[in-house]
Amino acid sequence: MGEAKRREELGLPPRQKEVELYKSDRYISWLPITKSRIKKYPYMGVATMAIGAIIFLVSGGANSIN
Repeated sequence: MGEAKRREELGLPPRQKEVELYKSDRYISWLPITKSRIKKYPYMGVATMAIGAIIFLVSGGANSIN
């Protein structure tokens, strides 16, 4: 007999899955970005820099350097 059937017979609710992100896996404790997520998407840093460069150029940042 599986645990789900046993819990159902006893009238207990289904067991809640424990999803725990280790704080040591996070770069900053309050930031939801983890090291494992960064490893899954290695291009994220390059994309962020490209978006920043586009915003810089569109806002006239290149003209204000002089």
